[in-house]
Amino acid sequence: MLKPLKQWYCDVCGDIIQKPGDGYVLWKRDEKFSDYDFKIVHKKTCEDITKHPSMSLEIFLGEDGVQYLLTFLSIGKIKKNIGQSSKWSVKDMDEFVDFFRRVQTPYYEEARTKFGVAQLLNDLFTENETGPYLEGQLKNIAEKY
Repeated sequence: MLKPLKQWYCDVCGDIIQKPGDGYVLWKRDEKFSDYDFKIVHKKTCEDITKHPSMSLEIFLGEDGVQYLLTFLSIGKIKKNIGQSSKWSVKDMDEFVDFFRRVQTPYYEEARTKFGVAQLLNDLFTENETGPYLEGQLKNIAEKY
């Protein structure tokens, strides 16, 4: 089992990123400055920072990481109150939330590899929108399916 919020699957090679310092996040930005296609990859061996905006995976972790992630959605009241506005946006909210959960929710990274399993989908059919993404449920998914 992966160490939650310490290891990830590389979106390029599929191997495990053993620690946060070994990871990098790449994404794309379209002509309207909408960000999309967020990928977690091995630093140096699987990254191609020449073609994409990018940041170290470590920046997206922990409490400060939450704040950084939220700036993709809004620059916030302080910046707005001084007359600034954001020129960026997120193109696909579901894709961004998936990325957000990968770096902030324990057991999500491993559980997400099981989200297409028919038995899991059947077992969670009656769950509300939050239930499948709670830490205990995600750990159960990672272990059981």
